[in-house]
This record gives sequence, structure tokens and C-alpha cells, in this order.
Amino acid sequence: MRTSLMFAVLVLGLMAAAASARVGDPLGTFTGGPVVHQLQLSPSGQTALSGTFSGRTLHRFVSDDRAITIDLVVHGEVIEQQVMYLPLDMQRGFQVSMFLQDAVGSVVGAQKGMIAFRAAVYDRREKYLTFAIYTMRFTPIDPGMLRVLVSR
Repeated sequence: MRTSLMFAVLVLGLMAAAASARVGDPLGTFTGGPVVHQLQLSPSGQTALSGTFSGRTLHRFVSDDRAITIDLVVHGEVIEQQVMYLPLDMQRGFQVSMFLQDAVGSVVGAQKGMIAFRAAVYDRREKYLTFAIYTMRFTPIDPGMLRVLVSR
């Protein structure tokens, strides 16, 4: 009985983990969420977008070591896209995994996304993967940088 109770508390504790800031969630879920702290991100400004993205705002967050930048495209206080820029390096997988888990709201989705991440780093070519309603796109943008885009 006691073991069953401890197991139930453990399962409930895991289910009550920190909320993710998925694409489609309010901006506040990202700014108050775990990824900001885990990746040591600081707000770096916001820009009103024009053209195709008219009416949207780009919110930029930069890591303390300046190696990682995360841009959020926000429309009406709702996250439409999350974009991560980081060095094109397999050693950055841990940070990418945290970002993906937050952006799609799923550990399984993040694990699947990591398959495309590894392929993009290894092949040095764009790769993408869909999970549920999300598309994760991994694009090398110059010899040393990778863009990770999560959208619906």
C-alpha cells in the first residue's frame, strides 16, 4: 500500500512538471517558463514586423554566453513561431532538446526532433520533422550556425 501511494505521488509529480511554452501559447508562458532559466536567456528587445508578418512582434532572447539566440514571433500575445539560432555542433544537442521539449510540449516530440537535428548537423543540410501539429525545421545557415524553427 505504501509503495503504491509513493508511486502515485511520483507519477502526479512528474505530470505536474513545469509548463511548457508551446507554439500557440501566450507569450507569458515562455518568459516565465523553464527554458529561459535553463538556457540562461535574457530579453534582448522586440521589433514590430512588417510585410507578410505585419501585426506581429519579434521578441528576442539571448543566452548569457551569447552563443544561443531565441526569437519568438508573437501575434496578439500568442506565440506563432519559435526560432533558435546556435552553433552547428552536435554538443549543443542538450540545449536543442530543452528548446524542442518546451516548443512542442512533449518529451517524445523533442526526442523525435533530435533525430532531424543530428541529421542536419551530420549532413550539413536542412532537415525537418513533423510531430502532432508542429513542424520542426533544422537549417544550417552558414558554416557554423544552425537555425531551429518550430511552427504549426
